[in-house]
Amino acid sequence: MNQPIDADEKERIASWNKRCAKVWFKYLAFVVLTFALLLAPFIQVFHYFLDVTVPLVSGELIYGQPDYQEYQAAKDWYLIILAVLLVLFSVVYYLGHRWYKRAIRALGTPPSGMFNRWNRWIMGSAQES
Repeated sequence: MNQPIDADEKERIASWNKRCAKVWFKYLAFVVLTFALLLAPFIQVFHYFLDVTVPLVSGELIYGQPDYQEYQAAKDWYLIILAVLLVLFSVVYYLGHRWYKRAIRALGTPPSGMFNRWNRWIMGSAQES
């Protein structure tokens, strides 16, 4: 297991790690930027949702008052928008993670044949095939 590694092997391992890091940074940039773009409207809509539901829940606005129906309709719309944004969060994460796993698998095993920090989860599927 502890065989000496020559300079050429070290260079190939470093190159492989660099390609893995590049894939990981692309994945991180995609997920972080998309989440940041979705988080701003999510926080804004959640703030509006709280502004609408607090009077309904606290009893300040009860059935029969003039604005009651408007507040109920606004609450329903904000809830739908929040649900759509949560679904978008999930889809972005799922697709990004799926792309990342495929990209790492496409790189294959490291030149040394040992699994490292970038693709330890590949070890199970590599032993089966």
